[in-house]
Amino acid sequence: MRFPRSFIDEVRSSADPLRVIGEVVALKRRGARFVGLCPFHQEKTPSFTVNDEGLWYCFGCGTGGDLFRFIMEQEGVGFGEAVRSVAERLGIPVPEPERTQFGEGPRGPKVDRARVLETLAVADAYYRDLLAGDAGAAAREFLVERGFSKEIVAAFGLGLALDSWEALRSHLQKRGFTDVEGVTAGLLRRREEGRGVYDLLRDRVVFPIHDLRGRTIAFGGRVIAGGEPKYLNSPETPVFSKSRSLYGLAENRDGIKEHGFALLVEGYFDLLACAQYGFRNAVAPLGTAFTAEQAKILARFSRKVVVSFDGDSAGLGAAERTVGVFLSQGFQVNVLRLPTDHDPDSFLADEGAEAYRQCLRGSQSALEFLVHRAGERQDLETPRGKAEALSALLEFVVAVEDRVERAEWIGRLAERLQLQRHLVEEAASEALGRRPRARGRHERSAGGGAERSEGKSWQADLEELPLAEKDLLRAIIAHPDWRIRLDEICESSMIRDSRVRTILLAMEECEAEGVAPGIPELLARCDGPGIATLLSRLQLEDGAPLDWSAARNCALGIHDDAIKRRLRRIQHSIEEALQQGDTQRYEALNREKIDLARQLTTA
Repeated sequence: MRFPRSFIDEVRSSADPLRVIGEVVALKRRGARFVGLCPFHQEKTPSFTVNDEGLWYCFGCGTGGDLFRFIMEQEGVGFGEAVRSVAERLGIPVPEPERTQFGEGPRGPKVDRARVLETLAVADAYYRDLLAGDAGAAAREFLVERGFSKEIVAAFGLGLALDSWEALRSHLQKRGFTDVEGVTAGLLRRREEGRGVYDLLRDRVVFPIHDLRGRTIAFGGRVIAGGEPKYLNSPETPVFSKSRSLYGLAENRDGIKEHGFALLVEGYFDLLACAQYGFRNAVAPLGTAFTAEQAKILARFSRKVVVSFDGDSAGLGAAERTVGVFLSQGFQVNVLRLPTDHDPDSFLADEGAEAYRQCLRGSQSALEFLVHRAGERQDLETPRGKAEALSALLEFVVAVEDRVERAEWIGRLAERLQLQRHLVEEAASEALGRRPRARGRHERSAGGGAERSEGKSWQADLEELPLAEKDLLRAIIAHPDWRIRLDEICESSMIRDSRVRTILLAMEECEAEGVAPGIPELLARCDGPGIATLLSRLQLEDGAPLDWSAARNCALGIHDDAIKRRLRRIQHSIEEALQQGDTQRYEALNREKIDLARQLTTA
């Protein structure tokens, strides 16, 4: 979704970033800035810093940016959606964007994202009205029998799909929506034989699934009487991905922050039961295995989680897999083991909130749970049993990315299995060597340069930025008129960090167009990964302003460093030429070496 540049600039200049950010973070003035507890990681001492322009940076987790970046991180949306979100808060009319179209094929009708959301919103209201009306009497009785109050039903927006093949379709048509729009939104399904469509959900209690902005993006349905499948979810759509959504997160995000941890349960009724009994910090996957993408979304609210799945073997197996996902994402994870014949819904109904709270207090650490599970499969009193258990458990150990945490796991694992630590360390090293390198999606900054993995911390990335380059950029941002003079000392090609090169190129473009290269303008022009974080950190971290002499020294240092790198490469090539007896190449390289050495001496 792309909006005209003029509209983005209008939204940016009209917004009060402190007010918008202050809705999420309790900000307190500290000098010329404001500080608060970071909403993107757990902390006790405020390290989240904002200035009057709305640039923010967390000195704890290393994330940062402007107001749009804050909305993107907080609501889990793209840039266009973040702009729309701020505009809607301000009451600014949103123009028609250059939309990405969705539909049935290259020649078929197309449906845009906004229209999909409108279709889902109409269906949501329709389902809720049905549950509240005469047609919903049996469904309401069913929910009461399951122990859910009117307040919980309303809080989570439950609805009813009629036992009809075309009730929703007819309603959508009356409201001006086409079959193509209903199919694209996942509400209608095309018949396998013949033409036409039918309602996906029929004779079911309906659970709306919301994004972090509270918009309905999908539905789940549970049969009331009988039939299969018992549960049915919306298919993947332009606005909904099962692997990137969590049921209950929009409703329970504040409860997660309040409790300090998230409670992961398996299903809709498990989550509603938790809410009914006062546990408003639960979330649930959507009928699929828990994913790393879901863990990353949850990490914005807490990196502590308790997994509370069914007590049967299937539930315990799913808990093991889920623990592995959490460990790979740096979570502190415990597992609540329920009796074999219980899930959270049934346990709360039979035993009550206090009994469940006691189970939470007694939940096992990830290591305790995994070792216990291994002991249920192998005899840990025998050498073979220990070896088989160690082999299985190392899969979880090598998933831990942090070396210090992984070393702690190795030590505790050696202690639990009563093995010598060096044996476990050797086994872990072998397992790490066999482990394929994770190659997720990568992004390249607008200015080129080396690729960086999506999961890498930008805080660690910023620490790798050479000090001279960081200070040079800081000086040029403060004194744009110095850029040309400093470029004469060290060309931008000599700068190693691609983000710095991208920002300097944007400043050059601004000057050519007669536009002041302020931070908002640079943010609008530079969309490479980590650039917003870098700019916000430079503006917010403490540091004495650089005078011309200090900035010139930075440029000279970068120049010398680039020359020395080139000299090292040439020396290596000279040695190759000598070994190969290539006299002509040797002489050319030697002349280049002498010329570069003169430049270094002159500088």
